[in-house]
Amino acid sequence: MQTSLVNIAVFSSLQVLLSLSCFHQVVSAASGRGFGDNIHWRTLDDGKKEAEASGLPIMVIVHKTWCGACKALKPKFAESRDISEIAHNFVMINLEDEEEPKDEAFSPDGGYIPRILFLDPSGKVHPEIINKNGNPNYKYFYSSAEQVLSGMKEAQEKLTGDAFRQHHPGDEL
Repeated sequence: MQTSLVNIAVFSSLQVLLSLSCFHQVVSAASGRGFGDNIHWRTLDDGKKEAEASGLPIMVIVHKTWCGACKALKPKFAESRDISEIAHNFVMINLEDEEEPKDEAFSPDGGYIPRILFLDPSGKVHPEIINKNGNPNYKYFYSSAEQVLSGMKEAQEKLTGDAFRQHHPGDEL
């Protein structure tokens, strides 16, 4: 009798641990929201704090769960090894549905989706960094991994280190 109570207790404990493990995997998978679970995604508030502390630029993806163009971009983005590698040089923020900021700076040429914007480490949107290979009417719309990578490289060049300080000398301490 005592052995079966121990077995029940052990089995129950394993079930709890297994369900917590599965819950953690679901939460982790949700953070990438289809754009790549291998990237460390942050919320807007946490991302801004981290960028300010680290000096890294920010990349923001604004998308909706129901959007066909967003769904089309997700696997291209998630499967790109190049994006995954360069993402380490950014604070990556993934904003879905109601998380989209109401601030007009986050929709510089309209509220279409998906939009990818780049912010400097202080959290200021840089509307001059656009998809140069995309539609000029939708400057922040990216439809391929190559376009995203090109934007990330431009943002990295303009918003990090010496290049950024030369253009924004007042930002130095």
